[in-house]
Amino acid sequence: MLTPIIHSIIVSILATIIAFLVMLPLSYAGVFKSYRGKWLIESLLLMPLVLPPTVVGLYLLMAFGRYGWLGKFLALFNFSIIFNLSGAVIASVVVILPIIYQGLKGALASVPKSIIEVAATLSANPREILFRVILPNCWPSLIATLLLAFCRALGEFGASLMVAGYIQGKTDTIANSIYFAVQQGDTHRALMLSLINVAFGFIILAIIYLLTRGRIEMDTHY
Repeated sequence: MLTPIIHSIIVSILATIIAFLVMLPLSYAGVFKSYRGKWLIESLLLMPLVLPPTVVGLYLLMAFGRYGWLGKFLALFNFSIIFNLSGAVIASVVVILPIIYQGLKGALASVPKSIIEVAATLSANPREILFRVILPNCWPSLIATLLLAFCRALGEFGASLMVAGYIQGKTDTIANSIYFAVQQGDTHRALMLSLINVAFGFIILAIIYLLTRGRIEMDTHY
């Protein structure tokens, strides 16, 4: 029972980090930059939010499968994400991209423009403004976004199952282990894993509540 929990934690942490690194510059551009086709880019980034996970999994399978262009590229290095835990990571990344993007946009936009303008007048470049001014002033919202994305990745099932499959001891996570435990009539195992998932979710949501409440109280005070 421990293996699916470890796999889920590893997948969720890696997916959250990768999604954050990908979405940080895009979220920054979404808040502070104007460019042609911005609505199209944002629509594509938010698309996984409105698609069934199985559809996301199907497109990933087509792209990373044996005959997909990404699959053929990875085959040159004798590597494949299909039926591999890395496939679950990729699937989770795609699923949580909208959460990271919207959360980061909200966090970055919450920083008072006056602080940013002062930093700019002191000859700070955009990179310095982002890492020394903006991010330190929105860290509660930033952490809340990452925790919410982690929680969503922890419960990812459809896309992950289609790409990584279910191989006990190799690609089993909490979500797909619950499904197959029910299919096999192992209600006890399914219930225990679901309770662990609920506990993770409750703790994470409690932390998010404390972070956002502190931020709201701070904003109200000022």
